[in-house]
Amino acid sequence: MPSLLTETGNAALNAFVRAAGLAALVFGAILVFMFAAAAAVVIGLLVLGAAIALRFAPKRASAQPDVLDARQTPAGWVVETSRRKS
Repeated sequence: MPSLLTETGNAALNAFVRAAGLAALVFGAILVFMFAAAAAVVIGLLVLGAAIALRFAPKRASAQPDVLDARQTPAGWVVETSRRKS
């Protein structure tokens, strides 16, 4: 048990500083989780928007297996064949 007034004040100050530090850690953790939740919501909305955009995107016409798909690029012509599923 503390016998001097300064030791009592020091113990009270030490307890207050520990409590304030714990409160700051809890507050920081709450902020971290709030920002993480907000980021998760934003990413979810981006994925949802992409899914909706792909849902309404025009579909490519499927070509016959023996027809080549060719397009002109600045480097020249690119010819693509359809992949066969085996």
